[in-house]
Amino acid sequence: MAFWLLVALLAVVLYFVNQHYFSYWSKRRIAFKKPIFLLGCVGDLLLLQKSFGDYFAELYSKYKHHKVLGLYFSYRPALIVNDPEVINDILIKDFNNFHDRGIVVDEEIDPLGAHLFVLSGQRWRDLRVKLSPVFTSGKLKGMFPTIRDCSKVLQVYVEKNVKNGNDTFDVRDLLARFTTNVISSVAFGIDNDCINDKENIFRKMGKKVFEINLKQSIEQMLAFFVPKLLLVFKVKQIPKEIDDFFMSLVRQSVDYREKNKDFERKDIMQLLIQLKNEGYVSADKDEDKEEEQKEEYQTDLGETTIKKLSFNQVAAQAFVFYVAGFETSSSTMNFCLFELTRNPEIQAKVHAELDRVCKSGDASDFTYELMGDLKYLDCCIDEALRKYPIVPILNRECTRDHTFENHNISLEKGTPIFIPLLGIQRDPEIYECPMEFRPERFLDSTNGNGRSTGIFYSPFGTGNRNCIVSGARMGKLQTKVGLATVLSKFRFEFVDKSYMYKDIEFDTRQFILTPKESIQLKAIPRIRDL
Repeated sequence: MAFWLLVALLAVVLYFVNQHYFSYWSKRRIAFKKPIFLLGCVGDLLLLQKSFGDYFAELYSKYKHHKVLGLYFSYRPALIVNDPEVINDILIKDFNNFHDRGIVVDEEIDPLGAHLFVLSGQRWRDLRVKLSPVFTSGKLKGMFPTIRDCSKVLQVYVEKNVKNGNDTFDVRDLLARFTTNVISSVAFGIDNDCINDKENIFRKMGKKVFEINLKQSIEQMLAFFVPKLLLVFKVKQIPKEIDDFFMSLVRQSVDYREKNKDFERKDIMQLLIQLKNEGYVSADKDEDKEEEQKEEYQTDLGETTIKKLSFNQVAAQAFVFYVAGFETSSSTMNFCLFELTRNPEIQAKVHAELDRVCKSGDASDFTYELMGDLKYLDCCIDEALRKYPIVPILNRECTRDHTFENHNISLEKGTPIFIPLLGIQRDPEIYECPMEFRPERFLDSTNGNGRSTGIFYSPFGTGNRNCIVSGARMGKLQTKVGLATVLSKFRFEFVDKSYMYKDIEFDTRQFILTPKESIQLKAIPRIRDL
């Protein structure tokens, strides 16, 4: 009898606990997805039944007639924002109330985690102001010869294998080896050959960052949903092997360059060392005047409160440049090449442009200026990023109590906010036939949808917290060079012809958009139209 009374009492307590926590959004008269006991609204994610991108895209598709939609991450309230005006307020107009991502890191146990993507408040502002000059067009132009050298290695590798009868490639792995070559050179100043050496230590470490087991997948979700729990339990988010490798690598590079003053390369590490020793990035001789250079990356974030970067700050930024630089670009190339293979008539248009602009087809002859003339290839990359935004959601945190004017929506400080980018960029009310690959969208209209606002097309984010690392500068440049390299001399076909008719399924363990299966493509030498 006593046992059943205890069970009944526990049930009553749980009922009132549920009623208390799960009434948060109804009290604010905001529509919400019905939660379930303990899990809230994220059972599909925790059970790995859906990817992050698919989960939020489906919610957007189902509830987009609501300006916002309340969710519960377990018992923590969160908000999905669907309305373009509210999104604009969060990312741009009222940015000062939404400048953080809500991700936390314990720098004592994860020193490499204190990078620009996750830092909050003034520390993020300081680093953003310091790092923006690293990615001016002048700096990237100086790095271009390194990217071109890596592209030539890729081209020779594909040619040699095709000649020997090995004409089938796991393109995701191949292109990741190319971008690893590029980023290890421009970020760390180390010349690798990950293309020919699949067991290269840089490639191994890069793969380990994205090899997610069940435990790490859950920790990744907790970092978004209940981040403070990771701090309480001192959860190390970056494996020790990766931590030790990159900290040692950066230490060796910094020590060598500081001892050998005459050594200088036009790479990211050299610029980070300038920030460490001088507190600013100087303009190169072949760049525009410093005042003009300043215009290119000017933000309204105010003055920085730090003068120089510490060694740990240098190491953390080098790490995130490496990780973001190789993975996002290789994934974009993979998705773009998939769509070009599925749409041979579009692939033929890219070939025609390459034949006209890059007449020899030899990667050694690529120049920074020639890459700028590949307008149709640009459109293909933009369309790939529309259909497959590598980061499928934009996340922010409300940093102070805020009420949206004209919308009757009030948020409390600390509320997590999610913008379902994948859903928005596949919305048929914004993009006609969104599942069709149509590069011409970006030839004829702003942002591919005839609208002036970038809110509907934000694969690199929008506003002051957009991506300066792997976005429209460095990432897009190496993406374009990589695609131009392989498409200049080859056309591609699927090994598995069923991919002509089926869509890519995404890995449910990964936060970024990642294909569930590797896609094999056959490279076929082509006759150039000269």
